[in-house]
Amino acid sequence: MKFGRFFLPSGSYEKQRKLALITEEVGYDSIHVPDHLIGQRKKEDPWFEATTLLSAFAIETKKLKLGFAVLCNSFRNPALLAKIISTLDHISNGRILMWIGAGWNKAEYRQYNYPFPKAGIRVSQLEEALTVYKKMFIEKKASFEGRFYKLTRALNNPKPIQKPYPQIVLGGVGLRITDIACREADGINLQPTLEEKDLPERISLIKEKLKKYNRDFSEFEISLAYPIILVNTQEELEKVSNQRQMMNSFIGFPEDLKEKFATLEDLGVKKIVTMAVMGPDFKDRTKIFAEKVM
Repeated sequence: MKFGRFFLPSGSYEKQRKLALITEEVGYDSIHVPDHLIGQRKKEDPWFEATTLLSAFAIETKKLKLGFAVLCNSFRNPALLAKIISTLDHISNGRILMWIGAGWNKAEYRQYNYPFPKAGIRVSQLEEALTVYKKMFIEKKASFEGRFYKLTRALNNPKPIQKPYPQIVLGGVGLRITDIACREADGINLQPTLEEKDLPERISLIKEKLKKYNRDFSEFEISLAYPIILVNTQEELEKVSNQRQMMNSFIGFPEDLKEKFATLEDLGVKKIVTMAVMGPDFKDRTKIFAEKVM
């Protein structure tokens, strides 16, 4: 099982830099920042732009894979985003991950004057954009004319270091996103709106879809983005388990979580992205999680 760490790109840059360095130091496989334009707890909070932040992390770190959770397809022309990803792949020496979704936060679309079509249209835009990304990553001169996007002998030099291109993972839990990921992407990141009890059924569906598209399940990465709550007493366990806001979190003693992740790995999950590591009595939860669970 691989582990990624998600954190909000808020506060000072120095705070962000230290989080990235600690994440690398304790042995995480990857770091993931959300692609939002305004604060997600309070809209007025300081909030860094995701691709620029990862360009800094590419210099600050040496081996940590650098990803998003997830890029918003609507925010950038897909040909431009392919150029950005290619550049980041070179700055990081082949460590960038292209995790992307259809977008959802209406407030920031409105503030930045982006059109906010219905969800089905946004998913269709993402589906078409995947063709653009791949063409820009692979073809010498990329041409394409679709419903939403057009390329005319577009150049993207240099190509990414990773071949044929950085890992493309779709974020979302919708059935259509699942189908598109199984057909076009290298993996899917399932978020906590999908309850844990529904995971076996969803993974079975993914296997069916991959078989339909003549793809190998062993080469497809299923990842989960869930909050982690570490406890060290039974009283803590009972308290957090009964709190409504803690639903759709992985909760337990370190040894219990380790066993849970082994079970998920047997189901076919290959990565856990920790959206938060919480627990009131642990002074350094990141290191405790790395030492006792990862």
